[in-house]
Amino acid sequence: MDTSALKNSVLSFMKSFNFITVLYISVVSAVTIIKIGNSGGAVMFLKKVNTLPPVPEKMLFISLSFFCVLMALMYMHDNYEIKHQWYIIVMEFICTVFVIVALQVNYNGIVLLFVAHIMKYFEGSSKKLLPLILGSTFFLIFDFNACSNIFKITSFETYTEYYIGTVATILILIKNLFTTLNIIFFIVYTILHLREQMVEKDEINSLNERLQAANRELEKYAAESEKLAQTRERNRLAREIHDTLGHTLTGIIAGIDAASAVADVSPEMLKKYLSLVSDVARQGMTDVRRSVNELRPDALEQRDLLSAIDKMISQMGAASKVKITLDNSAGRLSFGEDEEEVIYRIIQESITNSIRHGKADTVKIRLTREYNIVTITIKDNGVGAPDIELGFGLTHMKERLDMLGGKIQVDGSDGFCVVAEIPIRWGAEND
Repeated sequence: MDTSALKNSVLSFMKSFNFITVLYISVVSAVTIIKIGNSGGAVMFLKKVNTLPPVPEKMLFISLSFFCVLMALMYMHDNYEIKHQWYIIVMEFICTVFVIVALQVNYNGIVLLFVAHIMKYFEGSSKKLLPLILGSTFFLIFDFNACSNIFKITSFETYTEYYIGTVATILILIKNLFTTLNIIFFIVYTILHLREQMVEKDEINSLNERLQAANRELEKYAAESEKLAQTRERNRLAREIHDTLGHTLTGIIAGIDAASAVADVSPEMLKKYLSLVSDVARQGMTDVRRSVNELRPDALEQRDLLSAIDKMISQMGAASKVKITLDNSAGRLSFGEDEEEVIYRIIQESITNSIRHGKADTVKIRLTREYNIVTITIKDNGVGAPDIELGFGLTHMKERLDMLGGKIQVDGSDGFCVVAEIPIRWGAEND
């Protein structure tokens, strides 16, 4: 049994024990008064106590009635949410006083029951000792010897003098035993209460330590997450700059090379290539601005994915004199913005690599779909690369595909071939 359950058991026992004690004192006193009256010894008894004894029935009724009301108030206090607890505590104290007065202050142990009950409602270091201080004070105030100097009251021992010898001793012994046991129960309850408070304090301290440790872990995780987010953002910016500027500069270089080749032969062709280079440069400038602002190709903002790819192919082919073809057998699919951007950038980077590194004059692009996988194949007839090393462009292709759960394969044995597979996110237009 834990401390809290044991403490509640002791308090319940104190309630039952105090009821028995109140009942015993009130019954013995009332019966003794009745016997004295019936035996004709009332005059002698009155001369001895120098005061009128209470009405037996009235004393018995008042003491037991107010004790029952006290128990009812304690039950309400423990089992119902009371808005103003001080009202209930004051009413409990009033009932306690009435029981003591009804018994002519022959039993003040009920004060200890009252204090034990209200202890749990005084939490915090500043209030914890208040019930004990009040209880000790009231226990001393309602002492029979102290009150008998002020009020005319009759002691329980005086009532028992009516009985002869052993009977009187036994009656007093039982009353003193009840009083002593009640004090012992109160001390046990107080020890359990303080122990429970200490355990709760230790648990709170332990929880605070764990909470602080968790906060430190969260702060560490937040710092690492922020650092990781910054790294990802730097990589994303690097990919955007590489894709946009790399593609644009490749187109400009290819266009200038083509213009240089016809400069001495045909001024008209020179103007045409320079015009194409100008268009590529302007589009690149727009893409750069767009990438800085939203990191999304301008072509995808102005048109759908296939139209944007068609325009890119036309511009690159016209500027570089490279034959670029697109075979779309996947049909029109609905992609998210991030998916469209990955597809666009993969095709853009592959064409750029074919022109810049592969020296190809033919690039074939094919889009296919098998169940829920869209496959992009970009094949050129360039010089190829027997020993493939993942450079900046291929690395960023792989990073983009990893974010979508896709994968990429490259082959440089016969020209250069890039195969990218992207899972489809199912939607209404993809069913």
